[in-house]
Amino acid sequence: MRERFYFWKRKSGYVTPLIAIVTIVTVSLALIGGAYAWWYYDIKVPAEKKRLHQLALRKQQADLAAISSFYKKSLAGVGIPQAIDILAEVQRNTLSVSALGLAIKSVSFECDTLSCAFGFKLQPGAILTLPVINFFGKTYPASIPVKREKDKAPVNDFEYTRAALPYKESRLLKEWQSNRTLSLHSCNEIISYVNSYNSLLKSDKSEKTRVNGVITYKSYPASSVKDTEKALAGQLKVRGLRSAAWEMQINDESHLFYARATEINAQIALYKQAYRDAFLIRKIESNDKGIKISGGLVCKA
Repeated sequence: MRERFYFWKRKSGYVTPLIAIVTIVTVSLALIGGAYAWWYYDIKVPAEKKRLHQLALRKQQADLAAISSFYKKSLAGVGIPQAIDILAEVQRNTLSVSALGLAIKSVSFECDTLSCAFGFKLQPGAILTLPVINFFGKTYPASIPVKREKDKAPVNDFEYTRAALPYKESRLLKEWQSNRTLSLHSCNEIISYVNSYNSLLKSDKSEKTRVNGVITYKSYPASSVKDTEKALAGQLKVRGLRSAAWEMQINDESHLFYARATEINAQIALYKQAYRDAFLIRKIESNDKGIKISGGLVCKA
C-alpha cells in the first residue's frame, strides 16, 4: 500500500514529480501569457497609440506654425499708398532741413516697415547745427554719430534714427489675421503685367540712357508650404498664396528738374502700377544712384 503514495520510482533511486511539473509549467505559461496579454493590450498598445497621436499632433502644430510664419512674412510690408506717403514725408523733412541754410553736402535715408533714419553730411568747414524734424506728427532731435575706433570718420555729421512710421500692418495681413478671404490676383496675370511694364519702359529709352523704374525680380512667385496647406485642407482655408521678392531703382535726375526730385519720381513710379494690391514695400533707401525700393509681391496660384 505504501507504493501508492509515491510517484513513479526510477531506477536511479529518486522520483520525478512529472504531473506536478507539467501542471506547474502549464499554469506558469498561462500566467505569463495572461500577464503579457494584459501588458500588451492594456499598456503597450494604448501607450503606442498615445505616442503616435502626440507625434501627429506635434507635426500638425508645426505645420500650422510654418504656414502661419510663411503668411506673416509674405504679407509684411506697407502698401503703395503708404509708401507714397513715406516718400513725401522724407522729401518734406530733407527739404525743411536744407531750407535752414545749412551747408549740406549730401543726404541719405533708409526706411523699413517700422521706421526711417536720416543722415546729413555737411560741407567742409560748415557750422554744425542740430535742427529738430517733425516726422508724421512727431518730433525727433538730431544726434551726432559716435566715432568708433575702426572708423576713419563718421559717415554723417548728424542724423535722425528710429523716426517711427504710423503704419503697422498691411491690408492683406489684416485680412489674413481676421480669417477673411484674401483679394489676390493670379500669379500668371501679375508676371505677365510686370514683363509688359518692363518692356514698355525699356522701349522708351535709348541704349545709352539708364532705364528708370524697372521692376527686377529677386525671386519668382513660390510657396514653401503649398503641399502642407493641401494636407491640412480640413484644418484651415487653402488660400494658395505665392510670394516673390522684387526691387526697383529710381535714378537721381535732380539736376534735370529741382532738388530732391528723385522722391517724386519714385512716387510716380509706384503710383502708376496697375496692380497696386500685389506690391508690398519693405524698404525704401537712398544709394549712390538714387533711390531703391524693395519688397514682396503676392499673388495666388
